[in-house]
Amino acid sequence: MPMRPSRDNGVTLLELLFGLAIVAVLAVMAAPGFLASLRTAAVRAAAYDLMAGLQQARANSILESRVSVLCPSDGAACLGANLPARAWISFLEVAGDRRELRKRDLPAGVVLHASRTPLRFWPATLAASPTTLTICDERGVAPARAIVISQSGRARFVERAQCGA
Repeated sequence: MPMRPSRDNGVTLLELLFGLAIVAVLAVMAAPGFLASLRTAAVRAAAYDLMAGLQQARANSILESRVSVLCPSDGAACLGANLPARAWISFLEVAGDRRELRKRDLPAGVVLHASRTPLRFWPATLAASPTTLTICDERGVAPARAIVISQSGRARFVERAQCGA
């Protein structure tokens, strides 16, 4: 008995368009959640990088017996308190001069606010300028994170922080 050729050799154009429409609808539904995840990751990465910079500034202050400073920056100079900054710098104060320890730009769309600036670490007393550093997403998509520095120089994260001056 001879075999008859099958009529299901592929997908029709209508079936293909219907499948693409379903994929497009799913992509549109997933996009906001994906954007929120990316923004949250950017804020979290900036917070962890800033915490590492704080720990390095404090350790270098103690190790080299010099005052160390960390401040929000415009990329070149320290900014005042509560001004949105797109970078931060840390340095040692050596005989009235600055010896840079670290300089970092924040991810795009992420800003840093400091309640007091500059933040200083003193080696002899193991003390610091008490302040709060808040890392914010400019678009407001991701929750803010803050780092609170006590007078003893201890830094800790605060998960539910408020953005703004």
